[in-house]
Amino acid sequence: MAIRQLGYLLFNSADVQGWRTLAQDVIGLVPADAGSGAIYLKMDDRDFRIAVLPGTTERLFASGWEIAGKAAFEETRKTLTDNDVEWKQGNAEECALRRVREFIWFVDPDGNRIELYWGFISAFLPFTPPPGIAANFVTDGIGMGHVVLPTADLPAAQAFYERILGFGLSDTITMQFGPGLVDVNFNHCDNSRQHSLALAGMPSPNGCVHFCVEMPTLKEVGMALDRMQDAGHALVLTLGQHVNDDCISFYFLSPQGFMIEIGCGSANKDWSHHTVFETTRPSHWGHRFVLNA
Repeated sequence: MAIRQLGYLLFNSADVQGWRTLAQDVIGLVPADAGSGAIYLKMDDRDFRIAVLPGTTERLFASGWEIAGKAAFEETRKTLTDNDVEWKQGNAEECALRRVREFIWFVDPDGNRIELYWGFISAFLPFTPPPGIAANFVTDGIGMGHVVLPTADLPAAQAFYERILGFGLSDTITMQFGPGLVDVNFNHCDNSRQHSLALAGMPSPNGCVHFCVEMPTLKEVGMALDRMQDAGHALVLTLGQHVNDDCISFYFLSPQGFMIEIGCGSANKDWSHHTVFETTRPSHWGHRFVLNA
């Protein structure tokens, strides 16, 4: 498997300042100027894990997936070509923004933009949380968290990510999501995080069902929950513990229209001993819908 981790997410926004406030005061990320009105949001020793670019709409622009090195990158690029997936090479300016040596981009069968890169660039400055926030994030070797992408044809999307990009299916569920049932496939890449990518059989006008960041302790998740409520954001799912990865988390709706999950305690998997399963309920406890989003 060539893809090592979810390296970054890129968002477009008409309210970059709103993202800065949300990231710093609620999630506990550290914002920095990325030039041309964009901002980086830092959560570990990399220069950024989320970047917000000025735009006219609120949407996920791209998810960035890390490949170990140039040889694996070139092999993956050949696999895309051999499977008639049209890709484009990132130019020098685009690479500079992403802080990578090289990347390509393409769209999946549902139009979600996927970027593959190798050779991330960083000053490796330590992560220092914003004043008054005791937040750290679990990223070392397993990426920034996970992202859930929408699909209109889950079997076709799953086949694309497994056969062409090399993701492995971790588990599946058909779950109640707001007023209806939604099929969700959870996928892993070449690390121990239970899922880095999920595919949800539902529409999402902003291109993202939700993304998740992981904190090391329940105390820090609880503190983030307090900050979220104090800031007046809308809680979507109450604090709860998922069945498939044991993550204890809550979900809220950001002002930009994205659901964000903040959690802790996700299981680390040995994929050589994993058996794919279907769970009939999403959570051991909690995660009750209080807002349809």
